[in-house]
Amino acid sequence: MRSSYHLTSYEVLVSQTAAKELKSLEENLQSRIKEKLMELAEDPSNRSGRLDVKKLSATTRHYYRLRVGEYRIIFFTEKKSIKVVRIANRSNVYSWLD
Repeated sequence: MRSSYHLTSYEVLVSQTAAKELKSLEENLQSRIKEKLMELAEDPSNRSGRLDVKKLSATTRHYYRLRVGEYRIIFFTEKKSIKVVRIANRSNVYSWLD
């Protein structure tokens, strides 16, 4: 994992792939995604129900997706970290999961 954001309760670690995908997006969308990641770090189990998070089925690792408009953030949690592996449009974000 390359980039990290130290936030309230969990640390958000962003893979090189996800960081590159994030950088390629428009600035306003980048801001929205970063805000959602901050919210997720403060409430990783989504007890408030404010985030659109779902567990992905049929994967070997326990991946989750966070919906931000037409984009999906694919991540998993490990200890006190949220590890972001992909950030992409919903139409092609799941193709690598197989």
